[in-house]
Amino acid sequence: MQNDGSKRLSQVLRLLVFLLIVKVTVGVVLSFGGYLPPRFESGFLNGRDSYFWSGYHLAFYAHIVSGPGSLLLGMLLLSERFRRRFAGWHRKLGRVQVASVLLVVSPSGLAMSFYAETGAVAGVGFGTLAVATALCVLLGWRSAVKRRFAEHRVWMLRCYVLLCSAVVLRLTAGLATVSGVEGEWAYQISAWTSWLVPLAILEVWRRRGRRKPVSVEVE
Repeated sequence: MQNDGSKRLSQVLRLLVFLLIVKVTVGVVLSFGGYLPPRFESGFLNGRDSYFWSGYHLAFYAHIVSGPGSLLLGMLLLSERFRRRFAGWHRKLGRVQVASVLLVVSPSGLAMSFYAETGAVAGVGFGTLAVATALCVLLGWRSAVKRRFAEHRVWMLRCYVLLCSAVVLRLTAGLATVSGVEGEWAYQISAWTSWLVPLAILEVWRRRGRRKPVSVEVE
């Protein structure tokens, strides 16, 4: 009975996380109207008009287009049901995901980190995130090539958690606005906690899962 309750709770939590990611991703896509053409009066592009067309725009548009796609595709690739039923598609879409993250999402994020609006602290945080994301997807791809599939799944799960930092950052910004806790220091902290905290939670969850005793039912 307890196992059924835990399983049901886990399914509900997964559904809530799925809906949250989809909601935030759709919100990001719908906000594209403020970026085409770019509006520098408010929002993320506020004050960036002095350097936007000097190369920053290339990284910016590459990032906002590839980011939502990698989040949605990542959810599909992490689905065990999809992997088992459509193993061929899982491999093909997995290559697309690796190429997208390694060649577009991470490089564009790294380039944008040099222009973080609150300075070096946030910039280093976002830059480290970009490098860590690229490293995870690279190691995940390498594990799959070597047919170390358990290891592959762990690295790709880490990669996805890092990709979800965009969702966490957006939620944190919303909470900061509602609570009135805003300022450069809050954004600088969020640049680190938006990915370090979820990654730490994942590692604690994995460690507890490995320590969980296996029950054997005898008929």
